[in-house]
Amino acid sequence: MYIKLTDFGFASYFDEKAGMDQVLGSPIYMPPEIVSQKPYSSKVDIWSSGIVAYVLLSGQPPFYGEDKEAVYA
Repeated sequence: MYIKLTDFGFASYFDEKAGMDQVLGSPIYMPPEIVSQKPYSSKVDIWSSGIVAYVLLSGQPPFYGEDKEAVYA
């Protein structure tokens, strides 16, 4: 059984061999590789899943700021 989560507003074709370097997603859920605009693989989804779990357990995001730059910092 496979579970797939997606935000269709940011859906994009992903080639595992080529990787990806686009900045896609919501800032609160972005892993460091995406924030620093480095090439990344599908493993960044583990980070985002961890953020979702944190929010579900604590009721608040682990990183918060008034704007994107504050969240990235």
